Amino acid sequence: MLHNIKRMVRGILDRWRSNEIKRAITLNGNHHRFDWWSAITLSDESDNNDIVLGEGVWMYGHLASQNHGKIIMGKLSKIGRFSMVTAVQSVRIGDYTAIGDHVVITDNNEHSVNPYDRMVMRTKDEDHPYRLWRYSDSKPVIIGSNVWIGSRSRINKGVTIGDNAIVAAHAVVTKDVPENSIAAGNPARIVKTDIHLTPRLIPEDIPSVGKAQSVNLLSGFIM
Repeated sequence: MLHNIKRMVRGILDRWRSNEIKRAITLNGNHHRFDWWSAITLSDESDNNDIVLGEGVWMYGHLASQNHGKIIMGKLSKIGRFSMVTAVQSVRIGDYTAIGDHVVITDNNEHSVNPYDRMVMRTKDEDHPYRLWRYSDSKPVIIGSNVWIGSRSRINKGVTIGDNAIVAAHAVVTKDVPENSIAAGNPARIVKTDIHLTPRLIPEDIPSVGKAQSVNLLSGFIM
C-alpha cells in the first residue's frame, strides 16, 4: 500500500515538473521524457527559444542558458540525472547521442581566469553582473550524432566530438575527438579508433533514418 502511494506521489511530481519544463523551452515533435530531477535555468535575457529539444529527447539533467546561449538536443538524444549543460554561446548535441549521469558540458569558463578580474568578483554580491558567463572566455561545443558520453566526464569549451565517438567515464575532454573513436583519461586522449568496424552484438537493423542519414551516422559504413 505504502509503495503504491509513493509511486502515485512520484508520478504526480514528475508530471508537474514536466509541465514546468515544457513551458520554459522549445520542443520539436513528441515523446519527450522528464522527471523530478529535470531542470532548466534561463538568465541574463535568455528565453524559451534558446533551448530546443528534438523528437523523443530524454532530459533528466539540468540545462542552463545565459545571454541567449543556445542548447540544441537532436532527436532521440538523452542526458542523465545530475548532468549539466551550460551555454553562453552554443552547445549542440546530435541525434541519438547518449549522455550519462553527473556529466558537465560547458561552452565557457563561468568567470574570468584573470586574477585581477577574480579579485574584483570577490568584492561583489552573488547576483552582480560581473558573475555572469558573458564575462568569461567561451567557445561553442559541438557533439555529433550517436555519441556516447560516459558518467562523470567533462566536455570543455571549444570541443568538437565526431559522430559515433565514445567519451569514457571520468574523462576530461579539452581537445577535439574524431568520429568513430574512444577518448579516455584526464586530459582525455584517443585510445581506440575505427570502432564502427567492431563486430555487432545486437541482431537488429539500425534505425530507419533513411539511407543518406545512415551513411552519415556510420561514416560511410552501412550495416
